[in-house]
Amino acid sequence: MTANTQPVKKDSILILDIDGTLTDSIAMHQEALLGAMQTLMLEHLNTDWGSYPHHTDTGIFAHAMEEHGRTGISPDQMASFERDLGSRFSVLLAERGLREITGARTFVKAMETTRWGVVFATGGIRSVSRQKLHAVAIDFVEEALLTSSEHAARDDLVKATRVRAMHLYDMDKPRAVVSVGDGLWDMRVASALGLGFVGIGSPDSASGRALRTQGATVVDDLGDVIRCLESS
Repeated sequence: MTANTQPVKKDSILILDIDGTLTDSIAMHQEALLGAMQTLMLEHLNTDWGSYPHHTDTGIFAHAMEEHGRTGISPDQMASFERDLGSRFSVLLAERGLREITGARTFVKAMETTRWGVVFATGGIRSVSRQKLHAVAIDFVEEALLTSSEHAARDDLVKATRVRAMHLYDMDKPRAVVSVGDGLWDMRVASALGLGFVGIGSPDSASGRALRTQGATVVDDLGDVIRCLESS
């Protein structure tokens, strides 16, 4: 930005998911999560993460513990789980690297010159989510990232992200709020909260087919999101 360039006034909010939307990290994340959950020695652990009431790292951890009679999870127990998960993901990331979803970095950068204020809402924990964004060189400020380390329930997470965006971008009332994600839970939370939604997923992908079956607006890649936002 040159000295004579004025920042664009933001009047709308764009809430971005991370896994499968900005980073190709779902398989790696699930591998790290499985390892962290298995160390808890929970008999008959349910590894169908999508079947949990809250499809977030901390939501899965808390529910699995409670199902096995381990109620009253302490802050130390949660912190230990997060450290283990973060460490496992770091090892996998160092071994394999991480790719962005095509055009993700360019898309986020392009939003800087629009009326849309970008924030990130993800079911991953904070340490892992930060690693993902750094790995694909997507710039962000800590205040614009909300994770399951702060909110285990996705609806609470997205609501808090909306409030955070209003504060960050000095909005009294957003002109529009749109969520972008690749999962059915992204779509359902957006619908429950009355937000706009744009799904990411090609017609050949399982996520893309699932979202289209539910009648969501779905685009093949992030480049097409801009066209959808122009009508919001």
